[in-house]
Amino acid sequence: MNTTTALIPVFNGELDGRQQHLCNAQDLHQHLAVSTRFNDWVSRRIEQYGFIEDEDFYSVLSKSEGGRPSVEYHLTLDMAKELAMVENNEQGRQVRRYFISMEREARESRGASYLSVSQQLTIHKQVPRLLALLKSETIPAVRQTLHAQLVQHCHLLAIPVPALEQIGRSGQSATGELFPEVP
Repeated sequence: MNTTTALIPVFNGELDGRQQHLCNAQDLHQHLAVSTRFNDWVSRRIEQYGFIEDEDFYSVLSKSEGGRPSVEYHLTLDMAKELAMVENNEQGRQVRRYFISMEREARESRGASYLSVSQQLTIHKQVPRLLALLKSETIPAVRQTLHAQLVQHCHLLAIPVPALEQIGRSGQSATGELFPEVP
């Protein structure tokens, strides 16, 4: 799926045996406002910083309409962030911050997919324990702390979070469901 960002288009691709977010080096070069010719800039940066083909980037011949086909470089976001940083200008800082923000949002939106199976099972076992503690607890501050832990666990597992008011004395459904329907 291609995603066009506010700064630089980012797309999914396979590199180093994994699906990763990538960007086109020419788009990065243009946004960074580098005065050096693109081909000179990219080849010098690859050599200067020891980037590895098929690990940090890959190159493809682009289709041309007459003339010589040009080489396109598809970069991992880690490589793009490093290139942005070494330009030492405002555009570079902006690109780096943007890619960091994108990665953070991607991690948060995936939730449980970043957890190992054993981590998911451990967290899943804690949910009923937290619910039982909440049902028996009467001190409001302790209930809020327990509920905050429950919210965190439910978000990690990408499951619905019951409202604090639903858990406990008045929140228990007649059928004994963990997540009773709200009328």
